[in-house]
Amino acid sequence: MMDWSQWRSQHMLGADEIYLNTGSFGSLHRRTFDDYVEGLREFERNPTMHHPIFWDRADDARRRLGHFLGSPAEDLAFTSNVTVSMNMAILGLDWNEGDEILASDHEYTAIDNCIHHAEVRHKLVVRRAVLPTSPTSPQQIIDAFAAQITPRTRLLSVCHIFSGTGTIVPVTELAALAHEHGAMIAVDGAHAPGHIPLALAASGCDLYGGNCHKWLCSPKGVGFLYASPEAQERLHHIVVGHGYRKEGTTRAEDGRMLIGDRPYMWCLDQWGSRDLPSLVATATAVDVQEQIGQQAIAARGRELTTYLRQRLEATDWATCLTSAPGAEGLTNSLTAWMLRGIDVDDLRAQLHERFHITTPAGRRDDGQWMRVSTHYYNDTAEIDALLNALEQLRAEA
Repeated sequence: MMDWSQWRSQHMLGADEIYLNTGSFGSLHRRTFDDYVEGLREFERNPTMHHPIFWDRADDARRRLGHFLGSPAEDLAFTSNVTVSMNMAILGLDWNEGDEILASDHEYTAIDNCIHHAEVRHKLVVRRAVLPTSPTSPQQIIDAFAAQITPRTRLLSVCHIFSGTGTIVPVTELAALAHEHGAMIAVDGAHAPGHIPLALAASGCDLYGGNCHKWLCSPKGVGFLYASPEAQERLHHIVVGHGYRKEGTTRAEDGRMLIGDRPYMWCLDQWGSRDLPSLVATATAVDVQEQIGQQAIAARGRELTTYLRQRLEATDWATCLTSAPGAEGLTNSLTAWMLRGIDVDDLRAQLHERFHITTPAGRRDDGQWMRVSTHYYNDTAEIDALLNALEQLRAEA
């Protein structure tokens, strides 16, 4: 049996902190932290001479990440976060006036802003699939998109795991739907890597952006963009730097596009100076999670989520916004709730200042909203502490 407390002790989290917010930022494992810091020390001994050496190491880390994600390394560009990745995906395509983007009504604000920018700049039409807050089957999500797709749809843009509810979207089926209608699909995978197992090349997704600093627990400021070989043919630079060649692209023997002697995607991420030690240390973050096992991490998250759900559902003041754990894989380690009877101005601040609990929360028109991340370094005692804190705040209201 896995000793999860040992894994908790190996992370950089403060001993007095109850950290339930991996959905925003993951905590570094000590090995990852140490490798990152040592990389910074080595790099800074001579930044000029070490620059090419660390790019070679970053390419090795890209290979480790690709294996973890189920993607050839040649199909990955390193980015700083998923917002950058989705901008590269959406704004890097050619558009004609009147083309349509199909998205849901649950998309993350930053990505929605990118879609709106493309809509205004290129005079596009944005259509919305209206989704239930807590779907009971993946088919409900597929049907909502199918009802809105048209012959003018050029891109289906969707979040893999919705930030506000934790709902997991069936992206493989949506990719098939998009392709049946001659469209591409771009997926915002901010919460997926390190949260649930991925197989990007087999998913059918054309474009997939992800964060490594959340559930994968890499250094902050590491993300990626995956593009299938077919999608790369249609993807342009949105920042032009040293990765660009005036003479254009060439072909490798296997038909892959190259810029100079490097894969096309490896040149899309040449945006000037980068924090190369953070990219290199991402390989250590992958090593840590592969040592535990992706399936084991996902199962641990579900176990804790189920415990949290059972405890909150036993109250008369909490309503879950996230589908039930048994609802055909529609949820895993991220759950959201509406809470009644907690009348405080800033629940997030109160939880941390008084109880050392970190989790997103805030007042909405229909009550207090709260989102809880249950990663492998959490335990049931921390969930109990959260429930006790909420009960105390209710008693004081």
